[in-house]
Amino acid sequence: MKFTKIALVSVIGMTSLVGATHSTFAEVSTVGNSKAAITFLAGSGPVTPVDPTNPTKPLVPSGPTDPTDPPTGNAGSLTLDYVSSVEFGANEISNKTEVYSAKSKKPFIQVTDRRGTGEGWSIVAKSSKFTNGTVDTLPGAIISFKNGTTVSLSTGGSPVINKTISLNTDGSIASTVVAASAGTGFGTWVTRWLGPTPEENDGALNDNVTLTIPAGSATVGNHEATITWTLTDAPGL
Repeated sequence: MKFTKIALVSVIGMTSLVGATHSTFAEVSTVGNSKAAITFLAGSGPVTPVDPTNPTKPLVPSGPTDPTDPPTGNAGSLTLDYVSSVEFGANEISNKTEVYSAKSKKPFIQVTDRRGTGEGWSIVAKSSKFTNGTVDTLPGAIISFKNGTTVSLSTGGSPVINKTISLNTDGSIASTVVAASAGTGFGTWVTRWLGPTPEENDGALNDNVTLTIPAGSATVGNHEATITWTLTDAPGL
């Protein structure tokens, strides 16, 4: 009996020793490095206009509130992709100065910067005189844009919009509309002046785009002016 107890203790002792000896050896590992690489070039072709209320979708004019102007077709790494017209409808001539709100509910402009340099950009606008086809008309008229917003799928810094833009309709003054400072404005950006319920054809007017006609300026007939939007490759504002 005494021998059996001694043997049992010896076996247990050996097992503990083996375990302790095994734990002193560290695992051996080796390391290798690989790389992931990609090259980007500045964009070149035209950019499809997007829906100003939902830039995840392309602009496909189908509803009565959608702008129907064609894209500019401009190509390059910095492009003005779209500018929409504004309509003020038919109105009776007044004997005093009047401010008319636009019937257009979703006017917008779109810029895309695919240069990848972060140099910034800016847009200015100016208006020609109103004409009825042959004669300059509506002297002193002013087209105004206010309370504009910018929207984009880009996660970079946003350009800054001029909150109130007044365009004298004699083409003499260009007003800054929106500008991206250095390091901002990457990708596609929409600058928009939306009216209330922009998706609904409910007859509501857009007070964010107005036309001021001085007293005694209006004459019977159709009148049209051209707004020129100019994109430059330098920051403004």
